Amino acid sequence: MTGKQLFTSKTKRDYSGNEADLYAQTLLTIFINIGDAIYPLLLQAEQNGQKLEIKNFEDNPIDEITADDVILV
Repeated sequence: MTGKQLFTSKTKRDYSGNEADLYAQTLLTIFINIGDAIYPLLLQAEQNGQKLEIKNFEDNPIDEITADDVILV
């Protein structure tokens, strides 16, 4: 599966607020800010059994997210 295919499957939202829905929202936020650069990061996260998050976002919300602000957890 490619990074773009993963992105498409992981960003289907049901607006329930469950874990999958919140992760989809996070991925969409990252994509809006870094565009296609999300695909290799998402592929790497999937291969390692991890997820993407925005570094320190809840403690320190930022106006613009860069690829350096995206971490694997």
